[in-house]
This record gives sequence, structure tokens and C-alpha cells, in this order.
Amino acid sequence: MGVQTLGEIEQRLSDTDKRRKFLTTLILGFIVLSMIVYFIKLPANMASWLVPFKVEMPTYIPLDIESEYAKVVGFDTVKIAYDSTEESVTFWATSKIGWNNVSSWDESITLNDGTPAYYNESDNIQMLSWRMDEVEYAIDYEGKRPLSKDELIKIASSLE
Repeated sequence: MGVQTLGEIEQRLSDTDKRRKFLTTLILGFIVLSMIVYFIKLPANMASWLVPFKVEMPTYIPLDIESEYAKVVGFDTVKIAYDSTEESVTFWATSKIGWNNVSSWDESITLNDGTPAYYNESDNIQMLSWRMDEVEYAIDYEGKRPLSKDELIKIASSLE
């Protein structure tokens, strides 16, 4: 290895400084973008844009919807909320199979297409969970009046 000139050393330091600034900007940009996506309520139809799998959306929600939005809850989970004055339906989609621990659910039921699903009621929240292909879905309903299991099945069966 030969002796480097002052110009060569300055050039190497300049190149290193440029790479460091670029990587720092890239990392900070990624962090800011992640925070924006995590905290901001996005339009519900953007749910599939937020996760690395296709999110089937319900076409039937038995509420007078006042607001609906999607939020990223992790790299592999999206939440879509449908809210009205006194009740809400939260729709979950994830590629993390088994995240709901369905073995502890109250009842096993069947969706209209024959898909097995699991039902539970806890703390005034009704929950339905099932799996389609490699995606696990769940519906949480909370309101003053309970929904019938048939209504929850109708929501689950309306995915497109």
C-alpha cells in the first residue's frame, strides 16, 4: 500500500461523508413515513396499499356509517374502522396466522361459503374470526344493541 496524497485522503473523506448523509436521510425518511402511516387515518379503500397482501373488504356493514378509515397496526396487520354515533365495526386483516388465539373462543360457526369461523363475546364486544387463503380476518362489533350472529356472518360473507 502506497502513501496517499492529501487530495486522495480528502476525496475519500468527502465520499464517506456523502454516503453517511445519504444513509442518514434515508433512515430518517423511512422513520417519518412509518410514523405518518401508523398515526394517520387513511381512506379505507387504501387498506391493501398498506400491507404486503390483498385485503378483501366487506361490502355489507349494518350501520349508518359516519366515518370509515384504515390504519396500519404492524407490517402484517391492517385495521379498518366503521363508526357511527353509538356503535362500531372494526375489521382486521393480517397475514400473521393465529394472532387471535382462536382456541379460546366460545363457539365455532360456519360462514355462508362453508368456511369455519370462531365467535366470542367479551366486555360488550362481539368478535368473529376466520381465515381465507393466507389471510386471517376478524370483525369486532361494539354497540348498545348486540348484533345477531347471522349479521356478523353476513358481514364476513360480503368480502370482495
